[in-house]
Amino acid sequence: MLDSEKYAHTPSATDNVWGVGLKDLRGSSRTAWLDVGQSVTGLILGIFLFCHMAFTSSIQLGKDVFWNLIAFSGGYFVDGEEHLWLHVLFVGFIFLCVVIHMFCALRRFPTTWKQLRDIRAHSKMLHHPDTTLWMVQLVTAFLLFLLVFPHLMSMLTNPGMFDPNLIGVHTYHNGMLYTFIFLVVTELHGMIGLYRLAVKWDIFAKNPETGIIDQRQGDRAGLRKGMLIVAVLMIVCGTLTLLRNYAIGAEQVENNAEAQRYEIPAELNWWK
Repeated sequence: MLDSEKYAHTPSATDNVWGVGLKDLRGSSRTAWLDVGQSVTGLILGIFLFCHMAFTSSIQLGKDVFWNLIAFSGGYFVDGEEHLWLHVLFVGFIFLCVVIHMFCALRRFPTTWKQLRDIRAHSKMLHHPDTTLWMVQLVTAFLLFLLVFPHLMSMLTNPGMFDPNLIGVHTYHNGMLYTFIFLVVTELHGMIGLYRLAVKWDIFAKNPETGIIDQRQGDRAGLRKGMLIVAVLMIVCGTLTLLRNYAIGAEQVENNAEAQRYEIPAELNWWK
């Protein structure tokens, strides 16, 4: 960008706060689209976390319930056969959302040690809860980069593993510690992300005349506390599911039946 373009407009205080005039800068449109891509995919993945938790937690109600839900997602109700391509299609969509979200968010990552040092110093100086949460999200994002792709690739390349017994065996071989770390990292990153979206999209009530948030109607601190409570509840629920799946896997391994799929009794099959 030429200096004549860069310094053509001297922003006022209002410009700095509300971003007035940014639309005139070259490249701002691309940055805006990246931000939209990150926000939309983040929202999709955040909602998916709740759906995924409800889906997997059904194992607490028994293998029969879990198997029927798996059968539904595999199109078993159409013709009495499981269509693995439906599992691949859904997992592929989530995989695509993860990739788009990751690439859109990379621009916010520190690329040098100096930048990381400055961020840490800034966080310590402010002592603001939102800045601390952003640091947590930065760390969990890096860990997810290492953890989420092996998890998704295993389902993409082996859609037949969607089975109460085989999922239990998979959990058993992964180990309690690995799976628990994956659970905590995922839920913290997702719930913090949803909170940051709520802040970014101004869900708080505003005075229509001044545009200022009315603290009597919208409480940002309350939302933050609510997010942390939901994150803890999700982790507790996921831990109970983890323990149940681990127990199933241990039983299968002990019986030398690691590859044995679950067969539901005919009277308990919702789709017959």
